[in-house]
Amino acid sequence: MAIMGPSNDGLTGDGRKVTIVSFTALGKYKVNGTINDRNMVELVTTWIPNPVYGDMLYEMRYTEYRDYAGLKFPAVVHVHQGDPVFNPAHNVMEIKVTSVQANVTVPATAVPDAVMKATAPAVRVDTQKLAEGVWFLGGGSHNSLAVEFRDYVAVVEAPLNEDRSLAVIDAVTKLLPTKPIRYVVNTHHHFDHSSGLRTYLSQGTAIVTHQANRDFYMNVLFYPGSRTLQPDRLALFYPMYMTSRRPQRVETVDQQYVMSDGTRTMELHPVTGLQHAQGMLVAYLPKEKILVSADLYSPPAAGAAAPAPNAAMRSLAANIRRLKLDVAQHVPIHGRVGTNEEFLKIVGTGTP
Repeated sequence: MAIMGPSNDGLTGDGRKVTIVSFTALGKYKVNGTINDRNMVELVTTWIPNPVYGDMLYEMRYTEYRDYAGLKFPAVVHVHQGDPVFNPAHNVMEIKVTSVQANVTVPATAVPDAVMKATAPAVRVDTQKLAEGVWFLGGGSHNSLAVEFRDYVAVVEAPLNEDRSLAVIDAVTKLLPTKPIRYVVNTHHHFDHSSGLRTYLSQGTAIVTHQANRDFYMNVLFYPGSRTLQPDRLALFYPMYMTSRRPQRVETVDQQYVMSDGTRTMELHPVTGLQHAQGMLVAYLPKEKILVSADLYSPPAAGAAAPAPNAAMRSLAANIRRLKLDVAQHVPIHGRVGTNEEFLKIVGTGTP
């Protein structure tokens, strides 16, 4: 389909005529190609599903066309991904083209049979009991922790996507079938650590995160924007309480946050002096001496050499000393559970 019309914005400004060719790819992805008044493709846009943004704009801009030995080709290819609220055209990458060759012979390469037959692995949750009422939920690239209280369960971290969250929720329900998941703790805002939060919110679980993350979550992650390409539970069954955007559904941490039922206590502490992410939390169980952290320290895999200490590890060690935490076990969001003795051997015991 071709549409003719004037454009006064973007790449085809100044009232030039453009042709927009629109089609649907793979049955659901709308693609718009903008051809300018010199018959050059300047802009191609589509929308792809993103667990944080929903239907996310993805566009490629082709500019600075040059003649490469008789072949017209853009010298600059610029790629945007759209944040629908704060920055509709977030820069992703830019390619500077220096040379172009037409009809280059490329040797045929056979695709390995294993690649041809590969399928996405099923989401797996492996449970490991760390203490009475405390379970490590692994089995993938990201871990979570389930903590049992007298009347409810708290889960630390909802990573990756809805599929992962549903699998973790199912595992927790099998472990503790009579207790609701009342809280889910979010360590920080990076998408691989926050993309599963919507699933918990859809069933009434309160989100606990650093106060620096609240506006972004309320205005973007939990906002009822368009999610037609891959609707999740919050989009399909938008609960009544979300219409009032009540703040108690997102509880924030400034200095310290404590969950307790009189027997078990879990503390949440902001991490200071960290470059990796602003608004980072760690979770600490004082009775069990368990510390949960994300992207700060991961014990090396069995048989692997110990990593060199880095700034994130030193920040974690400094915060453990600052908070006077008595740590026996480190539970990372990536990797295996490790001991504090192992951590101290790697990072050292002195002041960084």
